[in-house]
Formats: sequence, structure tokens, C-alpha cells
Amino acid sequence: MKLTEYEKKMLQGEFGQIRAKALDYLVQFGEAFGAEKLVDISYSHYPAEMAIYDGFCEDVEQYANQNIQVVVPTTSSTLCCDIEDPSLTNCPSELFFLQEKTKHALPKMGILETFTCTPQQIGFVPPMGSYISSVESSAIIYFNSVLGARTNRGGLFTRYSSITGKYPAMGYLLDQNRSPSCYCELTLSPNDLSRIDQWSILGYLVGEYAQDQVPFIHSSNKPKPTMSQIVSLGAAMATSGSVTLFHWNGITPEAIQYDTSSLKDLPYVQISKKEMLETRAKFTVVNENQPIDFVVLGCPHATLSMIQHVAKKMEGKTIHENVTFWICTNRMTKLQSSHLGFTQTLERAGIRLIADTCPVESHMRSNICSRFGVPFPCYQTMASNSLKMLHYSKNLLGVKPVLLSTDQCIESAVIGKRVSMDWKEDNYNESI
Repeated sequence: MKLTEYEKKMLQGEFGQIRAKALDYLVQFGEAFGAEKLVDISYSHYPAEMAIYDGFCEDVEQYANQNIQVVVPTTSSTLCCDIEDPSLTNCPSELFFLQEKTKHALPKMGILETFTCTPQQIGFVPPMGSYISSVESSAIIYFNSVLGARTNRGGLFTRYSSITGKYPAMGYLLDQNRSPSCYCELTLSPNDLSRIDQWSILGYLVGEYAQDQVPFIHSSNKPKPTMSQIVSLGAAMATSGSVTLFHWNGITPEAIQYDTSSLKDLPYVQISKKEMLETRAKFTVVNENQPIDFVVLGCPHATLSMIQHVAKKMEGKTIHENVTFWICTNRMTKLQSSHLGFTQTLERAGIRLIADTCPVESHMRSNICSRFGVPFPCYQTMASNSLKMLHYSKNLLGVKPVLLSTDQCIESAVIGKRVSMDWKEDNYNESI
């Protein structure tokens, strides 16, 4: 690998042994994948080591105690509980105190306590073409596809990138690896893509087909997705497959480079309403009028507009006594919600606005329940508008899933049962 004079000095220890070791890891990593050089990154989204994984919190605490600072703006991903109010998720006290190690360690390194899977929603929007280092699959696919920034799935290497400002020039940082490698033709009407749950289904289908390829999505109808919808699309793609980048004519910035007629020779799939309904059926284990005891919105973390929507729907109403209703978001959006009075409306209705975490990353996993003596499963049935949430929850949390629209989730929470709905007639639009 060709290194600059500055990089050579760092590797030789002129900026401290911790940075030298970190850069050495990055060089070895890059050389293993044929990278010819390192590039400067402008931003990093860092894994906020979670207490549900053995040794993670202790490791980051030890690392932070070495008096090392990040050199680029660095945000942090989710925790296993709401770190300001662990009672909101019924987090066991022992687990919470372990998680606090992360909260105290990150500021020592200059890492921002954002604790979210959607840093782009709170102002961290790297420019198109910029190199970054990121964890969290739903953030990565958004950075790459919607913003046109350049990142791979960083994993632990984000630690080393954030303190060196470097990353190997490889993978999705390179032009040649960002070209489409498969083609998805949509034969869907505008009504088929008018809600978050529908975008989530579409992403799941594309991910199942594309796996680790770069899909190009083409539709004669050019939808204009909201933030929540496009985030849900990417999150689902990265769940059923390991898609890290996609292009969509008229939606993503790099798609304009490609002539759709020249892509028809790529591996091809057509997605119609039939496939959408079949996928929905796979995640509809709870039948109409059967009890629902857990409703979750905000996977990935909810926008302020989604919170506002639920608050307006719940004015003067309360959820059923047998239902637990979470809206998961980041702490900055939660603070905005409180300033605007939405949080208070939700609390009066019995809804918990949860920051920093989500059910999948919480103590409700079977192995963690066993470790802390919590009955498993914590809930029997889960309704959500997110296929990412349901995909992981049915296995990790042991719940029976049902995919509903946002408003159907709200209505089910109020009556305590899965609402009746003929999906063929379910054509209303969500603008959140």
C-alpha cells in the first residue's frame, strides 16, 4: 500500500502508539482486500458497544482510558436501553449499570452521545462523494444510496478510522464497485407505495433477490418517498440481504449516470403486487381480531413527523390496558417532541417514547432474559410497520409478528386486537 508522508509518520508512532496501532490495523485490512492507498474520511458513525454482548462495554471503557481522541465528527449507534430512563424499557438494573460504562467512555474520546441508527435525521449528512466510515446497516445504505457518500460496513474498524481519519480505498469507496449488478423492474401502482409498511416490503423483496449485489430499481411510476419511507426501504434491503448500495431512477443521485436500456442484460427480477402480498403474508402470523400485546414504531428510529402523526391520532384516546406501545427514536428528536407537547400527549395515551434503543437491541433477547431471570418471551405478539423489526423480533424476541400500516398499528393498540382490513382496499396515503 502506498502511504503519504503523514501516514508514514503516524504508522511510525509520531502521533502516539494508539494511533500507530490503529493505522496498522487499517493498512493490514486494506492490503488484505487489495487497497492501493488510504483516503481521508470526513465523518464516522461508531458502534456504541452494547451491554447485551459480553465484554463490549469493558473493552470500550479500557480503550477510552488510553487518552485517545477522535479526529473527525463521530456519532454513536444504539444502546440496549434508554440510558436516561431505563425504567421505560424495564431494563434490568445490572444490565443498565454495565451499559453506563459506554455512556461514560464515549465522551472521553470525543464521540457524540447520539445513540441512534439514523444519524442523518439529526443533522449528520455527509456530502455526496465524501468518504466516511459507518456502522449500522440502515444508516450505511442511506449514506451510500440516498446521499451518495461512500462507505463500507465498517464494523470495529470505525474505531480505528475515527481516531486516524483514514480508511482503505476499497469496496464501495471505489467507482467501479458502485455500478449496478442486478436489475429490479417494478410493476406497482402509486397506491402500492403509499405507506411505510409497503416500502418496507419492497425493500425486503429487493434485498432477498439482490443479496450482496448493487440493485438498480426501475419504475415507470416515479414515487416521491418521504424520509421514513426511503429509510424503511433501505433498512429492509439490508435485512433480507446485505445490500449496501442501491440506485433508483428519479430517486437516488447516482442513478442518472446509467441508461436503463443498457442495464437490461443484468440479472433481472420483476416485482408486482403479487410478490408484495405474498411477503406480507409471511409476516402476518396474528389473525384479524386476535390479541396484540406489543406495538412498536420507529425501526429505524422514528422521525419527528411520525411522532407528531401518532400524537394527533391519539388525542383524547388511550391504548388498551393489555398493550405496551413503544415509539423508538433518538434523544434529540425526543427532546423536540417534548418541546412541542407530543411526548406529553403520547404519555397520557399510555405510549412510551423510547430513546437510544429498540426492542431488538434490548434485554428482551432470549439469552439476556435467561441471564437476568426475565421471563421469556416478554410479549406474545408484535405489530409494527417495519419488516426489519419483525424479521429480527420473531426469532430473537420470540414474538408472533404482524405487519400493519402505521394507522393500523395505532388502532390495534387502542382496541387491543389486530384490526380487520381487506388489504386490497387499503389504499390511503401516509405522508410521514
